Amino acid sequence: FYPGTCLETGYDILFFWVARMAMMGLELTGKAPFDVIYLHGLVRAADGSKMSKTKGNVVDPLDTVAEYGADSLRYSLVTGVTPGQDIPLNMEKIEANRNFANKLWNCCKFVTDNALKGADEEEMKTLGVNGPIGKEEFEKLSLPERYIVSKCHSLVASVTSDIENYQLGAAGSKVRYLHDASLWF
Repeated sequence: FYPGTCLETGYDILFFWVARMAMMGLELTGKAPFDVIYLHGLVRAADGSKMSKTKGNVVDPLDTVAEYGADSLRYSLVTGVTPGQDIPLNMEKIEANRNFANKLWNCCKFVTDNALKGADEEEMKTLGVNGPIGKEEFEKLSLPERYIVSKCHSLVASVTSDIENYQLGAAGSKVRYLHDASLWF
């Protein structure tokens, strides 16, 4: 679809490809092909050097996904970096993020296997979240529950703002709060 809203690309091809796309799009259609260019950094070896087959420091993403999962690899590439900053890829970070994803999965599984076990369809509908919690309902919660709900509301607002402003690394890092919340229960 033309024009698009956002082009996501590495900074290394800005002048080789992106500039040509913009010039050709303007020349042929009179419209810019995109409004935003999101420049990400290059994925580098753990020591910060450029990955190279001759150096033998290339990480095969298929092997990484097979060992740690796609979600942990994606999360590792997005979190803790700023736009345009190169990303050193180390397996310890990917492993830690796999463990984080597993913890979230286990928390959800615990709730569905225990607290929601035996709930009928009508009860499940009443448990759904359709918007912010009301003041009266909020005040009925215990202190730890109120703390977690208020932190989750703040987290959602902050992460949404970061994503809308293309601060994906910051948004991804903030999601780690869910790990802290799981320790309360």
